[in-house]
Amino acid sequence: MTPARRHILVLFSLVLATLLPGQGSALADEAFNPLRPADTGSPRETLRGFLQTLNDTHASLLQIVESYFSSSRLYLTDEESAAVDRALEQVDLAKRTLDLSELPAALAENISAFRVLQLKEVLDRMDLPAFETIPDAEAMEANEFKRWTLPGSEITIARVEDGPRAGEYLFSAETVGRLPGFYRKVKHLSYKPGATRGWYENYRYGGAGLRGLVPYRWMTALPGWSKQRVLDQPLWRWFGVVLVLLAATGVYLLARRAADAWAKRDTGSQLRTQSAQLARPVILLTLIPLIVHALADNLRISGYVLEVMTLSLWAIFTLSLTWAVWLSAHVVAENIVSSQQMLTGSIDSQLVRLGLRLVATIVSVAVLVVGAQHMGIPAYSVIAGLGVGGVAVALAAKDSLANLLGSLLIMLEKPFRVGHWIKVEGTEGIVESIGFRSTRIRTFYDSLISIPSNQLVNSTVDNMALRKYRRVRTILHLGYDTPADRVEAFIEAIKQIIQIHPHTLKDRSLIWLDDFGEYGLHIVVNFFLDLSDTSLEKLERQKILLEILKLAESMAIQYVVPPLKPQAESSTG
Repeated sequence: MTPARRHILVLFSLVLATLLPGQGSALADEAFNPLRPADTGSPRETLRGFLQTLNDTHASLLQIVESYFSSSRLYLTDEESAAVDRALEQVDLAKRTLDLSELPAALAENISAFRVLQLKEVLDRMDLPAFETIPDAEAMEANEFKRWTLPGSEITIARVEDGPRAGEYLFSAETVGRLPGFYRKVKHLSYKPGATRGWYENYRYGGAGLRGLVPYRWMTALPGWSKQRVLDQPLWRWFGVVLVLLAATGVYLLARRAADAWAKRDTGSQLRTQSAQLARPVILLTLIPLIVHALADNLRISGYVLEVMTLSLWAIFTLSLTWAVWLSAHVVAENIVSSQQMLTGSIDSQLVRLGLRLVATIVSVAVLVVGAQHMGIPAYSVIAGLGVGGVAVALAAKDSLANLLGSLLIMLEKPFRVGHWIKVEGTEGIVESIGFRSTRIRTFYDSLISIPSNQLVNSTVDNMALRKYRRVRTILHLGYDTPADRVEAFIEAIKQIIQIHPHTLKDRSLIWLDDFGEYGLHIVVNFFLDLSDTSLEKLERQKILLEILKLAESMAIQYVVPPLKPQAESSTG
């Protein structure tokens, strides 16, 4: 094999070495334990394990790649793929020596491979001390400060004090965060003997992330113009980004159109329309993880472009999940209202809606906090921001909040319901709906009045619909020429009518001669109907009044009507 061919194989093997998380077992050692953890008991073991793991992985992969390129196959055999997976399992051990706690969770999995290779590139260009001079576990126990810094550098291995990895010695989170800067400072230096040359550059700009999709031979044979870098990414990679985004957009539009078409099959179903709206964030929640995987794992976007794209996509994912939670609460509420056959504007239906909205609000805040943490924004910052924003909203919308609380009190205390006849501050009518801001009343002259809930709570409400008995009170005006005996008989006859009527309260009726009026005698008729329905009340009231009218005709009793008061003449000036 020529030196040039061997150089290509070495470079390509380095690309493969950090490709995908493996699922295998041993490299070459038959006694290898697949569950063996990284030895991080001291700075010495951490540094030794990191270097040895990567060097051994490279040596094993080199054999596989040489076998592949010496053949005419497009893809690796199953045995070779399994061997690659077993080798890459060891790369995870190297990742385990880094403290990744300060990296955003959304980026940690993808960035960790770059950080491992950056650290390897830095160490391959440094004069490392003999392992015997590096503190072991016993030396660190006697050391006051549980950290060790590589001589001549700021690369530190420190003990983790808390969390699930407490007590382990890892490359510190500060070191991990500064690795890109360290690499930029040393990349012009020469490699030391035994280094794995070009590892990071080939991983960052290579195309082995398309493993299983595009043959390795094709990736290495791409034309030179496609490898030109734009924003620190090869040009072919940008073509891939455009294709992925176009494909995702097409899938989203097709799925949304299908959901809208399904909703239009039943134009009268509001629930179908709301479900179609819910489909939009659900589609995004399905597509975004696939897009992130394609960009980060397959196309292997790197650097700041990786951070911006990944964090932006996960931000959209978090907002979509919040949107989905909110719409789901609305859909579930309307489904409950519909299944229980509740009136649309009733208190019970509004309580269901309000309860689920409150749950959705709590869950949405939790989603935002967790999502922000996933993207590297501290939870306390999000909570503080929501708190400040909440105070600002509360001050700006204090009247709306007062009405919301008023509506909540109305829904809990239930002084009236939809369909009740109520009187409040000169307004009288039938309650049509009870909303989160106001209550709507349909007056008897068919106008619609909206009363803010806060005002309604602080007013005296006369609920006519909750009466157990309906009072009837009227005054009959008899002429002075009516004989006293006939007046007395007339009163007794009216009492008899009230007593024999099936829907009157027998012990609460009063009929008496009340006064000598200016134009005639005043007979007061006062009784109660044992009815709770307004329409029946009016019917039975009419029956009784007609019987009294017929009684007066049979007894030749004449009613007198007070003359109307003349209207005041208007002055024309």
